[in-house]
Amino acid sequence: MPRPSEALMNEAGEWIAEQLSEEGLMVTSGFVDLVLDMEWTAIEEGVTPDDRPVVVEAVMQKMLEENVHVGPPPDTLSTDGIDTSQIRPVPKQFVEQVLSWEDDFLGFAGIRRSDHASGGVG
Repeated sequence: MPRPSEALMNEAGEWIAEQLSEEGLMVTSGFVDLVLDMEWTAIEEGVTPDDRPVVVEAVMQKMLEENVHVGPPPDTLSTDGIDTSQIRPVPKQFVEQVLSWEDDFLGFAGIRRSDHASGGVG
């Protein structure tokens, strides 16, 4: 059950970050790449790729395990240090939005997650 190629997923990460930015959600392509990596890891571990709520929960659990948090851009923080009250766990909606845009990207590329989960070639 191979993942789509690294080059394709890097392109997906950049495109998804751009789409989210246009919606007013400022995230880096690195954050998007992390969500996608956690999603594909969950699929490789047996999560059904077409069961979105289960996939989202699996990614959220991995975020929790890895202690991934979000906060304001570093340049908006005070020079006295990070205001930790502004740092919080990743909202589930962020993961849902990333995966929704990934759906679009994979659709444009003619790729189905289930093909990769079942060992198909893409």
